Amino acid sequence: MKRLSTLKTITDILFVLAVIPAIFGLPFILMAAIMPERIPFKLNGDEFATINGAELIISLLVIYLSYALAVYALYLFKKVLESFKKKRFFDEVVILSFNQMGKALLLSWTIGILPSLYYNLVDGSIKISIGFSDSLFTLGLGFFFIVLSDVFLMAKKQKEENDLTI
Repeated sequence: MKRLSTLKTITDILFVLAVIPAIFGLPFILMAAIMPERIPFKLNGDEFATINGAELIISLLVIYLSYALAVYALYLFKKVLESFKKKRFFDEVVILSFNQMGKALLLSWTIGILPSLYYNLVDGSIKISIGFSDSLFTLGLGFFFIVLSDVFLMAKKQKEENDLTI
């Protein structure tokens, strides 16, 4: 149980650190849309170097939505760890949370690649690289949580059947 407690503490810290940009992100995007000259710094990065105006705001909103979904998945993970700490492993909340976590991560990945895919298509600079990336990791993690939800559902049914037999 000490490992679970450590994981829960780390997850709580990560969640607090992840919520801070989520809180300030939307007002920043609104500020960039309404009064971009008041922003005291320039956005850098490959995707933002050549875009301005409405395209920039839409891209930032899409990236913000992707980030918010990832934070929501982290919140669900935190909720699952709380259930595990209470020794409720095959609870319906745990199974549903794993499924929602996976779907949130898959949706976050899908939405997150849209801006860079769009700008790479517009620039005509599509690059294909083979190797490990955080994008593939997020995709795999999403599928992992969906499969884990199915495994926990099967285990719950098996446990219920075993409880009925004498």
